[in-house]
Formats: sequence, structure tokens, C-alpha cells
Amino acid sequence: QFLPESTAYIPDSATVPSPEKVLGHLAGAPDELSRTQEIYAYFRRLDEASDRVRIESLGRSEEGREILVVAISEASNLANLERFKGVTAALADPRRTARAEALQLAREGKVFYWLTGGLHSTETGSPEMLMELAYRLAVSERAEIRSIRENAIVLITPVVEPDGRDRMVEWYYR
Repeated sequence: QFLPESTAYIPDSATVPSPEKVLGHLAGAPDELSRTQEIYAYFRRLDEASDRVRIESLGRSEEGREILVVAISEASNLANLERFKGVTAALADPRRTARAEALQLAREGKVFYWLTGGLHSTETGSPEMLMELAYRLAVSERAEIRSIRENAIVLITPVVEPDGRDRMVEWYYR
């Protein structure tokens, strides 16, 4: 009753698994914390099931754990991801791009919006919430979500600091 209509529902998909279906509980459920590998496993399932999701590795943490970035947008935008990166790079430096060209590129380009979670190990909610947000962005057909997918490329790094996250989850379950 306290949520806005736009978030007071969880979309259903016959082909794309929700966090609940993969984790066995709602993302963010009381008394439940997901380890980094469980979070990544969910995002990989989302990537396998939807052409609107693409995963890339950013590298490894100090202790060797993988760090992911997940791109969510319309499939056509993801197919042209390198082009949109180039447009953004050209717009980033006005010394390199003439005004007329910049105006044209701005009409062609897409907004990149990067969300991160789990920067500090005790910030336990954001990695959980980002799984549900990614699912909503990938499957919802509400007008506002379609508009986001059409006009933006949403990047999500669900766990920025996986070493601390996993230690925090281990400590919690002790």
C-alpha cells in the first residue's frame, strides 16, 4: 500500500526467470542474503533468457572474485553497443567534436545510466534490489520501462566489492 503503482507489482514472464524463481525467495526477503556467486548466477540466467541483457566481466577483485557489469536495453541497442559507446565518447570532449556533429550524435545516441551496488560490505540491500530491478527492466512491458529500454542503456554492477560482500554474508549466516 505504500509503494507507487509503478513498483507495486512484479512482472511475470514465461521465459525469463525472476529472482524468486532462481533464488527460491523474493530478492531482499527478511533473513536472506545472497552470496556474490548466487547474485551472479541470477544475472547469468537473466542473460541466457533475454536478448535485452548482456554481461561482461570488468576484471577480478583483490582476492580473485569476478566483478560484473550487466547491460540492459532493447536488443537492437545492445547489438549496436560499440556504436553508442563511440557516440558517447565523441560527445564527452567538445574539443574533438564540432557542434553540428555533436548535435547529430546527441540525436542518435543513447543515455548510459550506471547503477552500482555493494560498494561497502555492510550495504547489503543494493545487490539484492538490483536483481529485481534488472528483471523488471528486462521483462516489463509498462510504457515507462519500454521507454527506458528504448532510450537508455542501463549498466548494473551488482557487487562492486565482492570480497567484502561474501565475508559479510558469511558473518551474517554465522
